[in-house]
Amino acid sequence: MTMRFEYSEKRDFTRMDVECVVNYRRSGESEMRQAVGHNLSAGGVQFETEEEIAVGAQLEIVISPQKNLTPPLEASAEVVRVEPSADGRCIISCRFQQIKS
Repeated sequence: MTMRFEYSEKRDFTRMDVECVVNYRRSGESEMRQAVGHNLSAGGVQFETEEEIAVGAQLEIVISPQKNLTPPLEASAEVVRVEPSADGRCIISCRFQQIKS
């Protein structure tokens, strides 16, 4: 028997809308920058920032929950998409390469 599910999300992992602080830095840099997280999945994160980051850039990311129920998520990630936002900022989509414990 074959089962088919009708849904619009065709991704490997379901995305969860979030509003959180995303701290990031380019690999090799020491200064962390702050951004606003928009969505999160097991495969990656999307955030909004004032600076444009090139597709393919390697980032170190720390996502801190608003409440201290869980520890921050630390990961290395690759930028896979950059889009302009309505207010002139940049929407950055990243794929996690390694989640650190």
